[in-house]
Amino acid sequence: SCCFNLLQASSVLSLLNKVVTLLYKGEYCSCLDLCQPALDKIWEELNTGYWKDVPLCWRQAYSLVSLAKALCESALLSEPGRNIDHAVILRTCDMGLLMGAPILGNILAKMSREFQRAFGILGQWRRLSETAQDDTLTSNGGVDVHKGLNRFSKLQSNKESNNITKNVQKSSEVGSQEPVVSSPKVTFPPRVHTQKTNEIPQCSCPSVEMFQAMFMDEGHPVIITNAIGYWPALTTRRWSLDYLRSVAGCRTVPVELGDRYTEESWTQKLMTIGEMIDQYVTKSNVDKAYLAQHQLFDQVWELKDDISVPVYCCLGEDEDVDINAWFGPAGTISPLHQDPKHNFLCQVMGTKYVRLYSEEHTECVYPHASRLLHNTSQVDVDDPDLEKFPKFKDVPCLEAVLQPGEMLYIPPKHWHYVKSLDVSFSVSFWWQ
Repeated sequence: SCCFNLLQASSVLSLLNKVVTLLYKGEYCSCLDLCQPALDKIWEELNTGYWKDVPLCWRQAYSLVSLAKALCESALLSEPGRNIDHAVILRTCDMGLLMGAPILGNILAKMSREFQRAFGILGQWRRLSETAQDDTLTSNGGVDVHKGLNRFSKLQSNKESNNITKNVQKSSEVGSQEPVVSSPKVTFPPRVHTQKTNEIPQCSCPSVEMFQAMFMDEGHPVIITNAIGYWPALTTRRWSLDYLRSVAGCRTVPVELGDRYTEESWTQKLMTIGEMIDQYVTKSNVDKAYLAQHQLFDQVWELKDDISVPVYCCLGEDEDVDINAWFGPAGTISPLHQDPKHNFLCQVMGTKYVRLYSEEHTECVYPHASRLLHNTSQVDVDDPDLEKFPKFKDVPCLEAVLQPGEMLYIPPKHWHYVKSLDVSFSVSFWWQ
């Protein structure tokens, strides 16, 4: 009733009623013309105060109008003078997914998938994979598991390693090989010589019980190997820039612009993944762009099909697992910060340098005092000011280069700094 009163008091409820009535009457032109003012009105409410404090009803209202707008646009697809194409419709769905809240069984995500299929823009990798999956069906309708597994590409090629990197085996790629992106040379952050530095330990696919006893309960970070190598994202539909363009290039996402979110010049911009790749990822000497901490897999289900929630997340008390995407060119940085939940950082494309500091040394990493940045250190790991932050010089740390197919466990409130060494795509799983 509180939400109802909010909508009614702002006159949005009347707009919603008109939009829905026109939609049901089939008056698509009039309905579409009314959708934008309704979205503009709701947008104002969504951008008042902190996002987490916005009443859910405003986000649901935004989703409802976005749904009506997308349906009208699809009905008017061939209407002269409307300039509506598949990109327009998918952007409407994406804006509803980004700014709204799931309604009617997350219908906007379902519509997005169906629109992509209808417009035939899922790309060659998806079609090849679906054909391969169909081929594994036996005559009686079951699945020939052994035949399906034999289609997995064999691990191949080793990568040069330095004193803190490991050799990594890469699976072959479905589809044609894309040109290598020329990345600028990315340097590791300097070591503070007074800090005791060790490598993050590794463990090959421990049992759930072993992981809990040795790492989770003890609050010890670990790189888990041989645990996610079966993901389609690493095998039959191995992620690459061409694959991402093919499957999600037309999808609108919020992209961070700037070296790091702690700087005043940092901002965000809505663009398609294809635009991000063409303007920022494949070009050097431009501003950094980062698709960071975005729930892309709730938006693009085709990519969600390529990954799986790690089995160790079953140890959480809450069934909900937050899945976030981290995608960008070489040199993108997540400043030293901490998160309140257990975190599995899974590397799919490229490599990332990671440095960790234990929660017990929180005072020595000098967290910001402000509410907005309270979980972020004031220390610039790439250029630490030891005169301003003297306690930082004696804090022990762990470091590693995370390779494709590896999964880093970061305990709750463990301080971590992350830097992409190549064009990189990581997936994080937050759970508690």
